Amino acid sequence: MSINAIIAEYNPFHNGHLHQINSINSDYTVIIMSSSFTQRGTPAILNKFTRARLAIENGADLVLELPAVYCTSNAQIFSEGAVSILNSLGAIDNLCFGAEDTLQSIINLVDKTKTIDKNLLAINLSKGYSFIQAKQLSYPNISEEELLIMNKPNNILAIEYVKALNKFNSNIKPFSIPRKKVEHSSDLIVDGFASASTIRKLCYEEKFDKLKSLVPENTYLELKNNYINTSHEFFKIFKYKLMLGNINFSDYMDYELGLENRLYDNLDITDYDDYIDAISTKRYTKSRIRRLLIQITFDLKREFILESLYNSYIRVLAVNAKGTTILNKIKNNNINYITKFSETANLSEFTKEIIKKEILITNTYNMMSGAPLNQDFKNNPFIKM
Repeated sequence: MSINAIIAEYNPFHNGHLHQINSINSDYTVIIMSSSFTQRGTPAILNKFTRARLAIENGADLVLELPAVYCTSNAQIFSEGAVSILNSLGAIDNLCFGAEDTLQSIINLVDKTKTIDKNLLAINLSKGYSFIQAKQLSYPNISEEELLIMNKPNNILAIEYVKALNKFNSNIKPFSIPRKKVEHSSDLIVDGFASASTIRKLCYEEKFDKLKSLVPENTYLELKNNYINTSHEFFKIFKYKLMLGNINFSDYMDYELGLENRLYDNLDITDYDDYIDAISTKRYTKSRIRRLLIQITFDLKREFILESLYNSYIRVLAVNAKGTTILNKIKNNNINYITKFSETANLSEFTKEIIKKEILITNTYNMMSGAPLNQDFKNNPFIKM
């Protein structure tokens, strides 16, 4: 019995994701999925319960929650948070992920990026490179060809996944799947495949008929009937938080000295996307700025995020009949999981603090989209038998 895992956001679930699930030829497939906000720093296009259900209806067996404390952080924390949860299950055989290059090339780069020239890093940062770019240019013995490999979107996360598996001394094996048809952020549509960013753009423009060939039928219907752009509602909440003042910006992971001036100086801008455009530069990427806004809004501080890596919870969002076999195996390993946040009595105090943040973030997401509050207490996992 082989159990493979995929770390995903499904923002939204599209044909490329369906191809990935079908490609791994696993007896059982576990998904650990971002909750209400995503790693690029935006509210998810559909709520987490709907996205989990769509995954089960399209071939996944078990969907677990990746708490917002991880999925609103940089690629390293995103990966480590997901791997820490998967590793704690004691049941996963392989971690499957998309990559533009071979697994061996990814592993080679992990080995080559264990040490960094800190003096060179400081020099590269002074030249205006983003932190990620400066890091990549500061590894000794990295060729130009390897730099190109490191900069490909799927490879960036693939490298972090392998690093995270090593950090937690995991027995889970990495398994890479070639990217199908189109690149991660490409605008191309090829043979029914498009990137999630292209699909989101079609939603923003309300061109839902163009989605039909790019996503499974159930995803199409959900997007057509229930999609709401909540970014501008979030922007109002962030502005209110910023105007309250008394913020120690250095507490936040994606902050860098001087960024607070850009945040305040552009507060007269009324459009969320225009605000992000005004603040972002070559050094401060849009994703980093968007994540910083989320971290400030929900008070997700660096120390809290780092400590959470060793204190997370295991929560079931959706499951099918096969998935219950995985849950039984987890139980046999004396690992506790929860299905609703009313089941937290046996968790540590710090884990309860992580859950409080998740409840706040989910409620804020629901408030922005006009949905009922406290769904984390009321919603049972979607079960397909």
